Amino acid sequence: MKTLELLYPEYCNIFGESYNAEYLSRCNSEIKVISTDNTSVPAFVKDDVDMIYLGCSPERKQEQIIELLKPHRERISELIDKGTIVLATGNAIEIFGREIKDGDRVIPALGIFDFTSVRYMEEDRHNSQYVGLFKAKDGTEITMLGHRSQFSFAYGDFDEPFIDIEIGIGMNPDTKREGLYRNNFFATYSLGPYLIMNPLFTKYLLRLLGLDDTLLFEKEIIEAYEYRRDELRRNLG
Repeated sequence: MKTLELLYPEYCNIFGESYNAEYLSRCNSEIKVISTDNTSVPAFVKDDVDMIYLGCSPERKQEQIIELLKPHRERISELIDKGTIVLATGNAIEIFGREIKDGDRVIPALGIFDFTSVRYMEEDRHNSQYVGLFKAKDGTEITMLGHRSQFSFAYGDFDEPFIDIEIGIGMNPDTKREGLYRNNFFATYSLGPYLIMNPLFTKYLLRLLGLDDTLLFEKEIIEAYEYRRDELRRNLG
């Protein structure tokens, strides 16, 4: 049995992110989802888990999540170094950076990656889509699709990008580097049901877990992915 820890679903489910864990478990019955709320010590603190997932939250909850995870920063770094699968989507990516700037306030984050996030709450929310390429360390290459809706951008060198953007923007409008990729840590600003949107990446994660990579509704979900990919290239390229 493989364990997938879903962190703080009461905070991190504003675009249906929790269904990423649900869908993965429906693809393979050997995946057990552990749902950890904000009153509980995460399972990964004392036990090895096979995968951790953290989704998008309201900005006002980010600081609470950082405080919940700060006591476990070294353990999180250890798990990343040893190759535990971690997936963070939406503004959860910012929690792993150095700090979040919100006007005159500076919110220290976990500092596992060296970048700064800046909130532009007085401006319109940025909405866009992307098409990009994920190049795994084992040579696997997957075209990735994403949708972002955010008040903040991240700034840094991003020398460990998850995705090289083909259409759209990366961590900010001036870069084509999107997300973070270290060992089996994957993070992206993309929101919502990311694993349904990217079935080939989901198959890759299942193989990383050492499981059969057959997807629930595989034919339909891959057809939808291919249609959306082609439409984005046609309309945005």
